[in-house]
Amino acid sequence: MSSSTPPDPWQEQPDAPDETDTGPLERVAPEPDPDGWGPQWDDPGPPQPSTWAERFEAPLTVSPRTLQRQRNTKPFVIGAAVVGAVAVVGGLIFWWTTRPSSEEAEAPSAPPATSTSTQPAKAEEAAQLLKQLPKGYPAGTCEPADSSENAVAQVVCERNADPGGPVSATYTLVADRAALDSEFGAAMATATRVNCPGNIQSPGPWRRNATPDRISGQLFCGLRDGQPTVVWTDDVKMTVSAVRAGPDGPTFPQLYAWWSSHS
Repeated sequence: MSSSTPPDPWQEQPDAPDETDTGPLERVAPEPDPDGWGPQWDDPGPPQPSTWAERFEAPLTVSPRTLQRQRNTKPFVIGAAVVGAVAVVGGLIFWWTTRPSSEEAEAPSAPPATSTSTQPAKAEEAAQLLKQLPKGYPAGTCEPADSSENAVAQVVCERNADPGGPVSATYTLVADRAALDSEFGAAMATATRVNCPGNIQSPGPWRRNATPDRISGQLFCGLRDGQPTVVWTDDVKMTVSAVRAGPDGPTFPQLYAWWSSHS
C-alpha cells in the first residue's frame, strides 16, 4: 500500500498548459444586423427587468419652488375710494356752511361797537370842558381822561393854586339830565356823607348869589379815605364836579370856602 504526500501549496508548480501567456485577442466581427442597418456596436442588449427596490435605493432629491403670494389689493382700493369720497363730501359741507351769502358779501362790514368808557374824550368836548373849569389851575395841570358811558368828556386835574384849593379834582361833561343825576350819584357813592360846613344840608340844592331864586344844582359833602370831598352839579353847564383835599389839607372849611368862590 503506498501513500501519497499532499503537494505543498507554497511550492512553485509547473505551468499548466492552459495558463500560457496570451496576447491581444482576435477581434471577432459581429454578426450582421438582421434589419440591414449594420452592426450595432452600442446596443446595450436586452433591457433588464426592474424591481421596486431600485426606486428606493437612490436618495430622493426635491427642489422646492418658491411660490409668490399674490396680495389682494382690492380692500386697499376700496378703502382709498371711501376715504376720498369722505374728504370730498366734508370739503363740500365746510364750503357750504362757511361761505358768505350773497347779501353778506354785498353788505359792507360795520365797524365794531366800542364802549365810551374805554375811549378817550373827544377833542372838541374836552376843549369845551376845559373852558368851564374853575380858575386857579396852572397850564398843564388838567388833562382829558377816559369817560364813563354816561359822560361826553372828562378831565382830571392836580392841585389848584388858589387858597384852599383841592389837591385833586375830576370834572365830567354829560349830555342830558338823566346822565347828570347818574354821574352825581356815582360820585357820592365813593365817600361817606356829612353835612357841609355851617351845617348845610348834604346832599341838597345850592344857589348862586346872583340868582338866589333859582336852583343852580345839587351839593354833596363827604369824607373819602378820611379826607374832605365836595361834589356838585351845574344844571346849566351840564357838569358834575368832585374836588378832594389831601392829608396836608386843605381843611373842610377851607375846601368849602374855595368851592363857594369858584362854583
